Amino acid sequence: MFRKLSTYVLFLLLALPGVALAQNTGKLSGQVTDATTGDPLPGAQVVVDGTQLGAATDLDGNYVILGIPVGQYDVEARFVGFETERRTG
Repeated sequence: MFRKLSTYVLFLLLALPGVALAQNTGKLSGQVTDATTGDPLPGAQVVVDGTQLGAATDLDGNYVILGIPVGQYDVEARFVGFETERRTG
């Protein structure tokens, strides 16, 4: 049976309207943790659907994805032995 995966995603794509107009890309950062224990999941894959962008989490479960075209995206986090978590942006 798969355990549930929890992602804490911080969207920084459109932080300020003036800044968004000056930039063509944004940044996505967050942390992937075990929903039951809260422990970080190092090596989890985080991907931005509809793009070829993604990242693996570091030892603390943190990730940063740069160069995302401004817009709304779905994001998935995957880790072996856990259910895939999907967040709609």
